[in-house]
Amino acid sequence: MVAFEKSEYSRVQKQLRFRPSLLPTLAVILLDVGLLCAVRNLLDRGWVGYITSQLIIAVLCFHSFAILHECGHGSATRWRWLNVLLGHCASVLCFIPFYSWKYIHLKHHTWAGHLENDPVLKSLRSFRDRGTPVLARAGWRSWVPVGALLQHVVYLSYPLQMRRAGELTPSRLIRCLASMLWMITCYVILWRLMPGLAAPHNWAPGLGLYLVAEELVNLPHHVGMPTSKVKLPAWDQHRVSRSCYYPAGLSELFVLNFNFHIEHHLFPSLPWYRLRAARELVKPALDDGYNQALGVEWNVRNRRRGLDEIVMAYRQVLDSQRPLRGTIK
Repeated sequence: MVAFEKSEYSRVQKQLRFRPSLLPTLAVILLDVGLLCAVRNLLDRGWVGYITSQLIIAVLCFHSFAILHECGHGSATRWRWLNVLLGHCASVLCFIPFYSWKYIHLKHHTWAGHLENDPVLKSLRSFRDRGTPVLARAGWRSWVPVGALLQHVVYLSYPLQMRRAGELTPSRLIRCLASMLWMITCYVILWRLMPGLAAPHNWAPGLGLYLVAEELVNLPHHVGMPTSKVKLPAWDQHRVSRSCYYPAGLSELFVLNFNFHIEHHLFPSLPWYRLRAARELVKPALDDGYNQALGVEWNVRNRRRGLDEIVMAYRQVLDSQRPLRGTIK
């Protein structure tokens, strides 16, 4: 695999613009406000309107997830306070408390690919040590988004995990609890002001589709990639990451370029609307070291395999003396 030397990494980095502009993200937020209004009207338009509303809800939730992600990195806007505010607003529609997400995700970037310290690989560590649960295997085979649902449970319970790991400072605890209280307050207000829209049958199918989309987009990024026994610098994290290519427009409109994951790990603070430009520089620089899947083909191919096979691949890496080895393609 081609090594992305620090000098080459710096050369690419200098060609990118990191200072964020609020306008692209604001345009998405305004679009989502309009779509949310459309959902309310479509719910009263028969089965066609109802099905359309659920598809829109799934898109709205994923947009909110992507915006939350940008705010967690401070790349939605140049103002820190506005990133925090927008991140909390987005958290309501993606069902993820802002600060819990931020702490988990930044730790993931610090330890990307490290089987023991990377929180994204926590489930695989558990499966390796205790065996793969029946529910997880069934969800993997059936495409029922059990994994995505459990991830949301992890975000909600993260203060407890930080306490066990000795990482829970008073300020972090207050922030995590405040993020959760904010979400609960917003849901209560929504229930009081728009009880029809808040009724479970009016959003639950869309939420299920959102969880499916989370798995389709997120799973290929690291599952089946090599792992490391050492802490990797940013310029070396392409070795434990995978991007998925979607056509121009589709990527920007539906997932806000979240699929360009190698680019994101190399340059975590690069705004989402500049990741495609980063790909044009990174891909030729890495050559055959650029790990890529097309669309959702990784999911289609690997769902036919047993989850135990993928977990075993990680076990082989861990037991090996080589820091990086093996890939589930």
